[in-house]
Amino acid sequence: ALRSVASMVADLPPAEARPDTEASDSETTRVDTDTGTDTESVASSRGSERNKRRKERKKASKRAVAAARASLGSDFETSRGSNGSQAIGDDVQVQYVSQQDDNLADPSLKELKQVFERFNTAEELTSADAAEDADEQEKGASKDSEKPAVVDDESAEQAMSKKQKRKLKRLTIAELKQLVSKPEVIEQWDVTAQDPRLLVHLKSYRNSIPVPRHWCQKRKFLQGKRGVEKPPFQLPEFIQATGIEKIRATVMEREQAKKLKGKQKERMQPKMGKIDIDYQVLHDAFFKYQTKPRLSKHGDTYYEGKEHEAVLREKKPGQVSEALQKALGMEAGGPPPWLVNMQRYGPPPSYPNLKIPGLNAPIPEGASYGYHPGGWGKPPVDEFGRPLYGDVFGTATAEPEGGGAALYPKEPWGAMEDDDDL
Repeated sequence: ALRSVASMVADLPPAEARPDTEASDSETTRVDTDTGTDTESVASSRGSERNKRRKERKKASKRAVAAARASLGSDFETSRGSNGSQAIGDDVQVQYVSQQDDNLADPSLKELKQVFERFNTAEELTSADAAEDADEQEKGASKDSEKPAVVDDESAEQAMSKKQKRKLKRLTIAELKQLVSKPEVIEQWDVTAQDPRLLVHLKSYRNSIPVPRHWCQKRKFLQGKRGVEKPPFQLPEFIQATGIEKIRATVMEREQAKKLKGKQKERMQPKMGKIDIDYQVLHDAFFKYQTKPRLSKHGDTYYEGKEHEAVLREKKPGQVSEALQKALGMEAGGPPPWLVNMQRYGPPPSYPNLKIPGLNAPIPEGASYGYHPGGWGKPPVDEFGRPLYGDVFGTATAEPEGGGAALYPKEPWGAMEDDDDL
């Protein structure tokens, strides 16, 4: 139809070649008779007639094209097949066949093949029964959901996501502790590492520094110290011993007592030697009595609230300070409140060699056993009256002084030196 329309349009003669005898005769007569202004009117009438003819040809061609398109659309709708193929003619039928790539049969391309299998083939897309099959599958799935589902292990693994597979392959904390030599360094998030055994090995290695504990906290580092008043700087003790603070304080008081005129005069003519200290005192302070500041050890990281913790290195078991005695309401030279429970259940297992009066050592002179105020309870003995935990009555013979102390010193080998001795 499009070809026929194109041939019709091509057969139309141009405006200049079309015979128009009446117009030409009238024009010739007008040209022969008229002169001057008549020639201009004749030319304008010719141009208007040409424009009219052009518009008529355009309208005719548009009508022909619209009629051809309408006829083609009706033929295309009637010729569409219902079996997924489109019949262009009576004897022609088009079928869509998907191409099978033999290269995907390689086992190394298994994952790539699974990606292509997720897409529908050409036959599935063009088949009219695809919708019916989908409805049947949904109905079958609803029926199967009512029955107990029995799924194979392989199908279950295929249905699981990568995150679920990683969780299944992940070791538990108990299993990881059994596989390593130092399970005490394991934390709850160590099992989520890519290589948990290597991580535990690095953490248990000698002189390894742990990651600061605030890495897993949601709030910012040192957020709790906002608004806390910072204490003013204090001079070290060896500088305070020189008395420079007192001398400087007196000088500052004098300057504050001066008037404005005296201050301006001091600026113009300053006086030197206000703080007069013996140089020998300063020399001794920095070269004789100077002490090193307290520094952190290797791997000792700071965390929030560390400065408020008690320094356990200065505390010794069995020694009760005056502040603790006052807090517990203990009398001077009286028994501690936990002595009765120790006599009943035994000494603390963490300190087996600790000497506790009233438990495995004799009580002080002038004290007595009993449950009265200031009494030391009941000595732990067996049914024969023998002490259970040590010489609670002080009847055992004392060892000779220096018997084995000279041969076997009690100081631990390789102990760290205190900061005061440095």
